[in-house]
Amino acid sequence: MLERRITMSLSQTRLETYEVTLEPSGKTIIAKEGQTLLDAAIRNGIQIPYGCRHGSCSACKAQVIEGDYKLMDRVSEYSLMSFEREEGFVLLCSTVAESDLVVEIEEEESDVPFFPVYDFQAAVVDNVPSTPDIHIITLKLTEPTTLRYAAGQFFEFDIPGLEDTRAYSMANPCREDGTVQFHVKRIPNGKGSNYMCDLKPGDFVTGSAPYGKMQLRDRSRDMVFVAGGSGMAPIKALIEELFSSPYEGKAYFFYGARTVKDLYLVEEWKELEKKHPNFRFIPALSHLDLAEGWAGETGFIADVVKRTLPSMKGMDAFLCGPPIMIETTVDALSQGGIKGSDILYDEF
Repeated sequence: MLERRITMSLSQTRLETYEVTLEPSGKTIIAKEGQTLLDAAIRNGIQIPYGCRHGSCSACKAQVIEGDYKLMDRVSEYSLMSFEREEGFVLLCSTVAESDLVVEIEEEESDVPFFPVYDFQAAVVDNVPSTPDIHIITLKLTEPTTLRYAAGQFFEFDIPGLEDTRAYSMANPCREDGTVQFHVKRIPNGKGSNYMCDLKPGDFVTGSAPYGKMQLRDRSRDMVFVAGGSGMAPIKALIEELFSSPYEGKAYFFYGARTVKDLYLVEEWKELEKKHPNFRFIPALSHLDLAEGWAGETGFIADVVKRTLPSMKGMDAFLCGPPIMIETTVDALSQGGIKGSDILYDEF
């Protein structure tokens, strides 16, 4: 093991750093004091599996072969069993180094672009309530002024008073002018969502980005997009990216909401339908009020998908929404013939 090193931060605080050796490749990265091993790996250009980044999904499981580390309390017993912890298994998203380490990880070979993660600062340009609880928030990057990302990825925001960050997906493809849009649902007593929804033009936010692996892959295939609530954000970015250049396949966007007042951007989606005959927007209401005069689809969105597309063999699927929506829709897509490897999703 190499000896411990000391670095200086911008505020002149002395931070310890540790060398982390990755097996079986033998690559080495530097992890700062308090930095998760996943964050250190991503910032060093190492592509490894990950999902939620907060200790829930266990996608970034790895084994520490040598060295001292701390596993954060947020890791549940479901995500990492007791016997696994005893054998040195960790979740990289929730583990910080306390000495130099040797870690056995699974590196990925990906057919999608890899974008480095950067810290950012951005100014609030606009904050518009679009439903009773969903705000469309527009930011302008100030440091750096541009940041490359793929449609479908997400930013993580620092929230005052919280140790953990909060993740929100971008609602637009990457723009050269550094403008980034987010759809944020206000959660009662949710410190992160209330902070975001209370932002005013001229306020500044900080965080890091980009993260996530829900990206377009094969443009030659037909595609199914499914979202619920503010899960529309990454789906919007993906569809805008898809139609930013000629696309000859068929694309379907199923959007689930509770009532009419929970629908938003409907006119924009109808305009896209008019512009691209190979695109269909199918909204559905799960809690219909007959007084609202709704003439569209009703029921849970997974059932609407099955009714509309009984056969989906050979298609790619992209989902974003609450866990129950993801679970039921993945079942519907699988029954329709889509392979599990062709279904990408983010749940919140």
